[in-house]
This record gives sequence, structure tokens and C-alpha cells, in this order.
Amino acid sequence: MTHTVADSNTTFAPLRPPAPASPALVGDVQRIFSELTRYPIDILEPEANIEEDLGIDSVKLGEIFAALREKYDLPAMADIRGQLEPEQLRTIAGVAAIVGRFSSADGAGSRSAATSVPNAAAGPAVPAAASPVARSSTATATQSADGASQPGLLEEVRRTFSEVTRYPVEILEPDANLEEDLGIDSVKLGEIFAVLRERYGLPPMGELRERITPERMRTIGGIATLIAELSPPPAVAAAAAPAPPPTKRVTTPVATQARDGTRRPFEGKIALITGSGRGLGKAIASHLADLGATVIVNSFHSRELGEKTAEEIKAAGGRAVHVWASVANDAQREALYDQVDSQFGGLDFFISSSSNGTLAPIDRITSEDWEKAFRTNVVGLHRGALRAAQLMRRRGRIVTLSMTASDRCFPYAACQGTVKAAIEALTRYLAVELAPDNIRVNCIKAGAIYGDVVNQWPETATLTPAWENRAPLGRMCKPSDVCSLLTALLSDGLEFMTGSTVVLDGGHALIL
Repeated sequence: MTHTVADSNTTFAPLRPPAPASPALVGDVQRIFSELTRYPIDILEPEANIEEDLGIDSVKLGEIFAALREKYDLPAMADIRGQLEPEQLRTIAGVAAIVGRFSSADGAGSRSAATSVPNAAAGPAVPAAASPVARSSTATATQSADGASQPGLLEEVRRTFSEVTRYPVEILEPDANLEEDLGIDSVKLGEIFAVLRERYGLPPMGELRERITPERMRTIGGIATLIAELSPPPAVAAAAAPAPPPTKRVTTPVATQARDGTRRPFEGKIALITGSGRGLGKAIASHLADLGATVIVNSFHSRELGEKTAEEIKAAGGRAVHVWASVANDAQREALYDQVDSQFGGLDFFISSSSNGTLAPIDRITSEDWEKAFRTNVVGLHRGALRAAQLMRRRGRIVTLSMTASDRCFPYAACQGTVKAAIEALTRYLAVELAPDNIRVNCIKAGAIYGDVVNQWPETATLTPAWENRAPLGRMCKPSDVCSLLTALLSDGLEFMTGSTVVLDGGHALIL
């Protein structure tokens, strides 16, 4: 890819790559990435690929760079792009090196580097409360905030932190920085805030997000102030009642009825749908929730959409949680299944909807394209299905998703069609080798589906009516068609069916 500068008359002499940034500066840049993406800082590895490993696209990276520009007084990207190689923007370490090169301010992160972060394995360290460095202006302002003016509320919030973290209450000072002084990362803070939301009757997270700034969530005093503003008085008064200990959900299936009288056959079932932040995966997650299942919504590149999907399901009366992870990343995938195990104690359904495949003519598909496609579609399914089987305990159903391009040729579909053919083969092997554990594995092989994928297809305006005209039923597949077939494959009525690939294309493949 060729990069040009806005002013075509401006030229730059070739420069050496910027020197590596200091650990302190890298740490500061990591924190800005964490604040703007809401990712746990411990997964923001300096050498991780920003897009492929972390799912941060160019739009979000632009937002992050704007924040870095403001903090470090950097030149505009248009003024420096001609002096950069694309590789320099692919990792957090590379971005930090750019900041150091153009701001001449490497070492700006020395304050945070001087703060000791406790090692979780060794237990929490006592925060440096007496140190002026540990007392930011934000923390000082908390002294006179509403939360501090309600000592009973503040103490209850501190006790909640102590219950979830098992830290001694005495070290949980109201103005200590949660991450830098106490070692409480954003994942653990999310667990704590979920308990606080329930205990104090706070609105859903989707309604709170605009009112919650990173600054307000950095100290216990700030969080207490936020609760004082948001919670109704009865919730504050009732907060003294101790929260019951967390328990794993019992997943015994019980058929119930919805208010409209329709049967909810998947009540009590736990369903994981990978790649369900948007498109077909989202439709499947919503459908299974409507049928009574508790759904784990998983997304990677579409993290915010995944969170929104889970909130929409809950707003409609369903049960859902969102877990961010890339199925192509070994560590993130393992963490996903670990969370399913710890939170639900088992799994009934695994629907593999994650997909990655370049839409391009075959001569434009690169080795990198193949690597990404196979790691997501094939390796992600293989490793994920084995972990899912461990959680299913002789009761599970696995459904994979393919497309008719796996055995027919469609424009731009060489990459996707090839990996989908591999998915169908892997489905058969999984069905045979998991059969002794009473786990059924089947595949839905759909034709072109209205929605995100077709809309991204090159020449979609021409291809869509051509596909519609070719199909005997006069239309393409709808997400609801896939959901209906999925319901049958997950039900006990088809318990003898395994290893099958079911074509769902309205007869399109029958027409030569």
C-alpha cells in the first residue's frame, strides 16, 4: 500500500525506524489503548498485532492516535505518515516508538512506572498512600464528592471490593488508584461493578456507559460517588444486606412457556455462539435466547456490537452475557471457555459462527489471507469444539456453519469456499470422534444470506438479483431460515442425526 501526504509538494528524506520506546512510555500508551477500547490492560501486549490479535480496527486506532496526539502534542498524522512504514502502526510498541520519536517526550510515563503494581500471585501490596505521587488531583477531588459525604455508602463499597478481591479492607483506601496502587485490572473491576449494580439497583451498563468516564472509575471514592448519583435511596438503604455467594447455574433443562403461550424448549440450556456480535451470529443468539437458552455472546472485531447484542437480549427478557475473545488466538480462546466453565459450570450448545475469509479473486489471495482464514475457521473450530466437548458432559450439540461455495464456484469466494469445505470435513471427524461422549455434530450449509456478508460482497448490486432469479423459490436465504433449521438440529427430535451437512439454499444448487 502506498501512503501519500496531503501536500503533494512535500517530500521527506528516508528515516530509520524510530528507536524503541522506554518501558514507561509503552506503559502509558498501553493505558490509553485500554481506556479507549475498554480492553483489560494485561491483554494489550506491546508486540501483539493491533488488528489481528486485538481486533482494533483502523477507525478505533485513529481515535486512539487522536488521544495520543493531544496528550503528547504530536503532529497531525497527515504530516508524519510519509515518514512511517505501515509496520510501525501494527503494534502498541511501534505506536509508542512513534510517540517517542515525534514528541521528544519519551519518559512521560515515568510517573506511572514508579508506582508499584502488586503481583496477584503474591497478594495485594499496601498502596503508597502517604506518597504524593499516589494522590492524583482526581483522587483529591473525591474527598469532597457526594460519595465521601456518605461514609456508610463508601464503607459498603469498600467492603464489596474486599469481598470480591479478598483484599483486606484497610488497604482499600478511597483515593488509591485501582490499577496502579491496588493491582485491580479492568476485568476484575467489571466483576466488582456487576455486584455493585445488582446491590444498588443501578441501570443497565448500556445506559450508564455515557455517564461513566475512565476518571470516575479509577478510585473506590469515585465509584462510590457515582453510585450515590445513580442509585435510588431504597437501594442505598438496603445495601447493608450481604450479597449471597456466587453459585454456578444449574443447567437442568425445564420446558416452560413464554407469556404468549409458545413453548420455550431450551429453558435451562447454556449456548455459546462464537462470532455473534452482528449478522447471522447475532440472529442466532437472539433466537436461542427467545427459546429460553442462556446465551454467551462472543465477538472480537465487533466488541461494542457484541456488548450491545447482549444488552438487547436482556432488555427483551432473555439471558445473555458477552465475552470478548478471538477464537484464532489460543490464549483468548482458552480464557473464553474458562469463563464459561466458571460462570455456568457446563455447556449444552456450541454454534461455531466465527468466520474470516478474504473476498477476492484467487490471484489476489495472499499467504497471510490463508493463515487468518484457516486459524479462525478451522483451527478455531477444532480447538473450540474440543473444549466445548469437555464442558458438555455427554449431553451436547455442536453446529457448524458452511456455505454452498464450498463445493461450487462463486465470484470472489475462493478463500471462503475453501475453508468452508474444510469445516464440513472437520464436522464429520468431530461427529465420529465425539460420538462416544453422546455429542452430536452437524453442519448447516447455507446459500447466500441476506445481511452483512452479502452486503460486503464486491458487485453485490449485480450478484444479489442474479442469485434471487436463479433460486427456484425466488429469493436468497434469510437468517430466520438458518435459525429454524438450527432449532431442529439442537432439539432431541433429531438425536440420531450426526455428521450431516444440511444444504439450505432454496434449491439454488439444483439449477445448472
